[in-house]
Amino acid sequence: MLRFLQGVRRLRPVVHASAPQWDLPLVLEALVTGPFEPLELSSLKALSWKTALLLALTSAKRVSELTALSVHPSCLLIRGDQSGATLRPNPSFVPKSLRSEFRSRAIQLGGFSLPPHGGAREAKLHLLCPVRALAYYVERTATLRRTEQLFVCFGGGVTGKALSKKRLAGWLCETIAHAYKQAGRACPMGVRAHSTRAVAASTALFSGVSVEDICTAASWSTPGPFIKFYLLDMSGSFSSSVLAVATQDW
Repeated sequence: MLRFLQGVRRLRPVVHASAPQWDLPLVLEALVTGPFEPLELSSLKALSWKTALLLALTSAKRVSELTALSVHPSCLLIRGDQSGATLRPNPSFVPKSLRSEFRSRAIQLGGFSLPPHGGAREAKLHLLCPVRALAYYVERTATLRRTEQLFVCFGGGVTGKALSKKRLAGWLCETIAHAYKQAGRACPMGVRAHSTRAVAASTALFSGVSVEDICTAASWSTPGPFIKFYLLDMSGSFSSSVLAVATQDW
């Protein structure tokens, strides 16, 4: 059996994308304009999409891990000045990696381009702050939610109910597609929610973040899966390095 599997692997080697599926700077540029900004005037749909994508990019977590996040006081802490946030999954969540350190590991988010701002560029950068979006989202959904799960449905009779993994994946893909439409460009074929992990991790690596820190953020127990399946050919902290790539020309 072992020889058979080795033969299959040689005949059909794993093929992974050598270039990003989609343009991260283009997508992040869309997130700082309407309908996503200003956040206080945005629809719940736009706020939900933006928060979900920023959290996916700056944490490099799987969709299953994102849907497991909770707003229970023991699982969510957002600093009053929005300089940082700590998120933990529901204790009953069983992650893909069963190692104990991954079962309890929290997501640590840092504020991005915090005020006071020295100019328009810094103020624009702050619109990509995941902590800011998260704070708005938690406040906006407080009176609507019927669950302690962080991400909840909007619209119709399901408003406030726990969001499924499939629907969250849809949010991520729809946000990327919207950004391309807004830019007047065709969205690449086959964009998947899981691609946020590859784009975020590869961007962080080529921005100088260590492989060890990337594996920690993405819940990979070894560098093998990242190098084999996720490393893309593209040119601080994990979250800041991912966001900064979109602002090089701002």
